[in-house]
Amino acid sequence: MTKHLKSHQYYIDLYDRGTVEDCRRIEKICDKPTPLPEDSKLDKEEAQRVEAWAKKLYLRGTMGERYLKKSETIREWMDRDKKRDELLENAQPPEDIRCLTCRNRLTVTFKDLQSDDKKGDRVFFMFDCPNKCLPRRAFFSDGEEWRVKPTFCLHCSTELDKKMDDDGKKLVTTLTCPKCGYVEKEEYEWHSKKDDDFDPDFAKDRDRFCMSAEEGAEYSDEKYRMEQLARLGKEFEEEQKRRDEKLKENPKGFHLEGVGYGCFICGDHTKEGDNWYDEYGIKCLVCQKAIDDGEIPASLAKEKDSWYTRYDFDHYFNVTSPALRKWVKEGIVKSRTVSQYGKGVHTELFLIEDNKDFLPPKDMLKSQSVKTRGKDGKDYYHMEEWYKFIDPFEHLKGYKIMNHLRIVPPEEMKAREEEQKKKDEARRLRREQMKANRPKRKKRSTPSEPQKDQTD
Repeated sequence: MTKHLKSHQYYIDLYDRGTVEDCRRIEKICDKPTPLPEDSKLDKEEAQRVEAWAKKLYLRGTMGERYLKKSETIREWMDRDKKRDELLENAQPPEDIRCLTCRNRLTVTFKDLQSDDKKGDRVFFMFDCPNKCLPRRAFFSDGEEWRVKPTFCLHCSTELDKKMDDDGKKLVTTLTCPKCGYVEKEEYEWHSKKDDDFDPDFAKDRDRFCMSAEEGAEYSDEKYRMEQLARLGKEFEEEQKRRDEKLKENPKGFHLEGVGYGCFICGDHTKEGDNWYDEYGIKCLVCQKAIDDGEIPASLAKEKDSWYTRYDFDHYFNVTSPALRKWVKEGIVKSRTVSQYGKGVHTELFLIEDNKDFLPPKDMLKSQSVKTRGKDGKDYYHMEEWYKFIDPFEHLKGYKIMNHLRIVPPEEMKAREEEQKKKDEARRLRREQMKANRPKRKKRSTPSEPQKDQTD
């Protein structure tokens, strides 16, 4: 007898309804207009974009977490209901229960499963007397007797008489005091199950809120990556605390143990013991020597936006290395050279302080996120350079670098791209030709292969 355990699909639908209800509740909360604070720096349109982003993020997190817990929750529900059915089927009533009026042995006429937050699941047995005596008696499977607690009048403390009327739509319980006439009524309306279950938008919202297996796997991967980033962030914080404590003991700095540290100035990865850490961060020994010798200030390690590299000129302005070298040679822009322990050039930096009228602050050159629609119908975001959104000459008016730059016309840019495509295609064909002309290596015989007979 399976009274509680249902089909697997029943639990899937039940869980999906819970997901839809949670997400609908979130949408209702997020769609309520929120007034902007008086000191807000966002305008109305920007605030709406932020709210839409927060709503999307909140919904996706809820949908994803519901998906990840779905299989386990359904399994727990089915195990619970299976155990309930087993308990109901196997439970035995207490023995030798007698009528309180005629002392006859009572018989079980009804049993059901009852759940209690404190005592858990128990089977409830109702006993009747063969002589139809009252009161009837009821016991739980653990032997506890169920007894009706009387209700007393609030005015004279007399036990109230109870009368129940049920017309199928409403249950009315009337409590009357036989002594002082006090009357108390309780009403409960029976809701139509058909009306409660009718949900015309459920199928549509289930498609919106209940993730498919593919979407759930994608969310699981995203969550894993975020957890790894959080773990790395926590480890970095702990490591930073240890470094700060050691720096108190060694205020001039010290070597970091291990390898793979990146220099905050040149960006090179350091070998074992080939680094130096102090209040300005991590430097390779070459850059640290340049600081000690006064070639560059130590503050550059912390103030990354106070200087440019050759890569920055290419990234922000499309200035190539040959053109930049020409500018340096002609004195158009001033550079600082980090030498290789006093010889040669290790790296070259361009300080904004040295080129105040020439180089703009980096915060004026921030890239922006752009949304595009892919062939699969999904939205994708990528970053594009600052000069694609504003007039560069107007934006950097007053900085002399603009006297040496020009805007490439679309026709010329297209021609450059076509030329680059031809070069890439030519390289590809050369590689394929070289691969085809490469002599094939003879296959070596292995011990498992039979050797050919060399005799005639």
